[in-house]
Amino acid sequence: MGLISDKEAAQFHELGYFVTEPMWGDAELGEVSREFDRLHAEAIVAAEKGGDANAIRLAKLRPFIGQAHTKSDALKRFVKSDIYVEACAKFIGPDADLYYNQVVIKPPEEGMSFAWHQDSGYAQTRPLEYLTCWTAISRTFVDNGCIWVLPKSHKLGLIEHRRDEKIQSMVPVKYDESTAIPVEMKPGQVAVFSSLTMHKSGPNISKEVRKGYVPQYHVPQVIRTDTGKPWGDLFPVLRGGKPVPRE
Repeated sequence: MGLISDKEAAQFHELGYFVTEPMWGDAELGEVSREFDRLHAEAIVAAEKGGDANAIRLAKLRPFIGQAHTKSDALKRFVKSDIYVEACAKFIGPDADLYYNQVVIKPPEEGMSFAWHQDSGYAQTRPLEYLTCWTAISRTFVDNGCIWVLPKSHKLGLIEHRRDEKIQSMVPVKYDESTAIPVEMKPGQVAVFSSLTMHKSGPNISKEVRKGYVPQYHVPQVIRTDTGKPWGDLFPVLRGGKPVPRE
């Protein structure tokens, strides 16, 4: 397909990430954005029914809506977009599954930050490393909570993480953020990075919502090491080097 250049692939291996050009037009991004609004509203209603004050707060100010492909036909098609399939072929191999996917939203002026972490710090798998495709559905910049990365941090391997109950996140026990850089993106750009690349996102102090979609990809039937059982979305996207057709 030729969407990922040799230079970008080399940067992925050297720095642990690269950023694509915009990959979708306004119509496709608009459809996804409207689905985000619907799913966010449903998540708030569900949290309010549960009655837990902290869950309601997180649903409103730091929503993470997982397995979104099972809740939206549009997102079920979107996770098989050409850029994702090509990234799988280059960095995973001829066979790949959707491992996890989530809608992430930061509301204007109050969206919460998210701490430094490696995605692999949440659940260890065999093999360990997989692919994260952080996709800007709206424009993302420092003041509305764009992601930051630590270049070359993927070369450190898996860093020990601990659970911080106050922020309900896994955080590394030790890291140096002196080389951190912000990744500001236009709508439709994708930050492709290793699950071992350290990253975070800041708070939204702007008047613009920040919408991101984060599909992640792994080898088929990946095994979670602590259970020895298949783990993740287990949704095929690539087989024998050919894309699995969209439904």
